[in-house]
Order: sequence, then C-alpha cells, then structure tokens
Amino acid sequence: MKVEQIHGPKEKTLQVIELEYLLQSDSPEVFCPYGLQKHGNVIIARAPARLDIMGGIADYCGSNVFEMTLNRAAVAACQAREDRNVYALTLQADSRLKPSFQMSLDDFYIDGNLKSSTQVRELFSKETRTTWVGYVLGCFWTLLKEKKIENFPHGAAIVIRSDIPMGAGIASSAAVEVATLTVLNQLYGLNLDAMEIARLAQIVENQIVGAPCGIMDQITSVAGTRNKMLSILCQPYQILEFVECPQNVSFVGIHTKAPRSTKSDAYIDTRTAAFMGLSILKKELGWEKLNDNYLCNLSVQEFREHCEPILPQQMQGNEFLNKYGETVDSVTQVNPDKIYAVRDCVQHPVYENARVKQFIDAIKNVSKSPDRASDFLKVAGSLMYQSNASYRDLVGLGSPEIDGIVNIAQKIGEQGGIYGAKITGGGGGGTAALLCYGDVSTSLTQIIAAYKLAWGIQTETFSGSSSGACEFGHIVWALKESEPLTHF
Repeated sequence: MKVEQIHGPKEKTLQVIELEYLLQSDSPEVFCPYGLQKHGNVIIARAPARLDIMGGIADYCGSNVFEMTLNRAAVAACQAREDRNVYALTLQADSRLKPSFQMSLDDFYIDGNLKSSTQVRELFSKETRTTWVGYVLGCFWTLLKEKKIENFPHGAAIVIRSDIPMGAGIASSAAVEVATLTVLNQLYGLNLDAMEIARLAQIVENQIVGAPCGIMDQITSVAGTRNKMLSILCQPYQILEFVECPQNVSFVGIHTKAPRSTKSDAYIDTRTAAFMGLSILKKELGWEKLNDNYLCNLSVQEFREHCEPILPQQMQGNEFLNKYGETVDSVTQVNPDKIYAVRDCVQHPVYENARVKQFIDAIKNVSKSPDRASDFLKVAGSLMYQSNASYRDLVGLGSPEIDGIVNIAQKIGEQGGIYGAKITGGGGGGTAALLCYGDVSTSLTQIIAAYKLAWGIQTETFSGSSSGACEFGHIVWALKESEPLTHF
C-alpha cells in the first residue's frame, strides 16, 4: 500500500510511524471489514496520556490542578464511508476487549428522536468486552446531542491504536476520546476549538461511559504542550498558564499495575459526599461564593472556622435526602442506604486546591532561583506527600501498592534525587508521580526492584512529554494500491 501524506506535520511520533507501517504493509489488522478501505483519504490525530502532578480528584470541585502530557498516546485513524454505518476497531491486543464494533448512525435514534444517553450506553454495554466502544462511537451521539452537527451526511470507520495502558490512571480513555473527536472535527468540518473538544470528551466519559470524572484529563490531552506543565482552573475549564519545567527537574510516573477505575464505588462515593457537603454549606451558610457550586472557592481558613463545625463526619444518604434533597451534581446520585464521609470529602479538595497553588509557586521558584533549587523542591515534595496521605486517609482512595512506592521514594529521598511522590488521578491504584532532580536512573532502578520484591509485580515507568492533540495537529494520508513490481 502506498501512503502519501498530503497534510500535516512532517515530524511523526512513534505511534504514528507504527500505524503508517501497518498501512504500508497491507496489514489485515487495519484493512478488514470493520476497519479501513484500501483507497481514499485517512485522517490521523494523536492525543497523549497525562501525568497528574497535583490536583487530581479535586478537579470536580473547581480546583486548580497541575498536569503534564506524557509520551504515551492514542492515535485515531478515520476514513469516510459511503453508507451510514460507523465502525470502531482497536488494534490493542487485549482479551478484555472485543476488537471491533459496527452500528448504523440511525441506531442513535428512536421514533425519529435522538436516544437518551442511557439508551446509547446500553448499545455499547451489552457485553463487557464492548464498553470501550463508548469512548469512540459515543462521540457521534455527543456531537448530535450538543448540536455541533444537525445530521451526519455519511458514516465513518475509526481505527484506534494506543500504547497507553488501560487502568494506569494516566487518562487512557480521555486520549481516545480526544483523538476521536479531533478526527471527526476534520472529517465533518465542525470547527471545534481545543476547549470545546475537551468539554465534549468529558460528556462522552460522563454520560455515555458513565464515569463521573472531571475535565482535567481531556484538557491536558487536547491542549497540552511539550515540555510544559498546565495550570488549569476547573471552573469549569480555564488554562491559567503553561509552566516551564525547571532545568534538571523531571516528573516520572511509575505504574503499580494495581487495578483502579473512576467508575469504582469508592471514587463515586467520594464525589457524591463532596457534593452533599456543598449542599449543606450552601443551605447553612448562604455564602455567595458557593453559588457557582465550587467547593474550592473556600479557603482553608474558611473551612476550619466555618465549615468544619457544621459538616457531619458521616451522614446516611436517606437522612441527607430528607433534609436537603438531591445534590447539584448531574453525574452522581445519593444512595439512601449508604453512609457518606461528608466532612473529609469536603476537606480534601479545599486543602488540595491550596496545596496545588503552593506547589506551582515552588516549581516556579526553582526556575527563578536555581541556586536554591533544593529548598523549593523540598517544599514541593512535602506537598506531594501530604496529597498522597489525604487521598488515603480522608477520602479512602489510597492504595497499598502506591504507598509502597511512595515509602520507598521517601526513604531514598533527596540524596537520590527523589523529592516527592504521590498517587495520581482518580486514585485507588494506578500510577505514582515522582518529583525528581538530576540523574535518578539508579534511584528508579532501586524503587522498581524493591517494589517487585515486595509485591511480585514488574512496574512500568512513564517519562517525557509530548504535544497535545491541538499542538500536534492532524495528518491526512492518501491511500493508493501499490503498483506490482515489473520483472525484466
């Protein structure tokens, strides 16, 4: 197969090169009934994973968060079809995934009306091996629901190739959503900007997949910049600034391979309890600053003096509903039979928001005063350890495996170039983020070896950053059958 690039960046990432090779090789993995056809144009987009440095689950409470793109990425290849069918094909070899899925655009409607998110979710969740399809084909429904397009003129085939491990806590799902929306944006001429793609991707995750995540993953994947961290204010979504990584400073992710999910009961209960606390504070205090429904507009001092005394340590769902009614959160519901740790789940995001701001200041100070780098890195590292403890002790989203890595990192300490470590993203396992200075190859080897000795698990590391989907842009390849060799 001849692959001619007719648009896009000349510099290609590893993930794009691998996909191009599959096309050039006439791979049956790609050219199959549910994949691409051997003619016409193919649109390529790439969206990276992210490392949550600080902020994490506080994003849905309006926190400032601090994120970084990673070298790992999801690539989407999209080709127009002449019919109204839409196909999703994953090249990820995983027994948990059914590799292909087919449906008609007409399946998004019933009696001429667009189906509800619940009805569409059922299309993809009839068996557990096809739930991944919601991240891809759910984008079509979301574009219709949000009136970004009145009607799709034709179908499409979308092939996904990703080297982001599922369940690692580095936003594998957000990368797939962003990559898919980016190619659909080009295929159908939708003129969506970066923040709109992020917002739509979050809707896919919340309403179609049913994971009540915040928006930091999607923003980082679409708007991230290579070698810079993003300071994001999640109210609802605003990039405050891009922060240069100081010289000799690096952030490394270590994947524990402990299972985790933002659809877990612990994550959902934590979010539900936070919004229960918001309802209580709005009614009891009547403060204008809570009218926008962001707990992180509270200062630590305000929490201590005014909120902590009136928030219950625990509260049963039924008692809350009788007194306050449903919360303002559109993606969670209070279970009448559950007991929620309301006070702790409010305290965590308020304190985390303050920690994030202090952390960003410390990192900036490293660049401003490199001769005092160690002092500022100690401050930043201490904030990471505090954040990890809060995940574990306040909101129940810690992980013994993560704590194992954090404890080893803390023992190695600044002598080995490790200044801080913490759990990331939705918590409950996944990846630990490490704050490093100088050459830490020996220290990382020690951490990985000690973890394997203790848990019997070989970890995986993530380092380096890459362009977000918008900075990368998109590629258009023209596919043509190769001419047969002529023998003389």
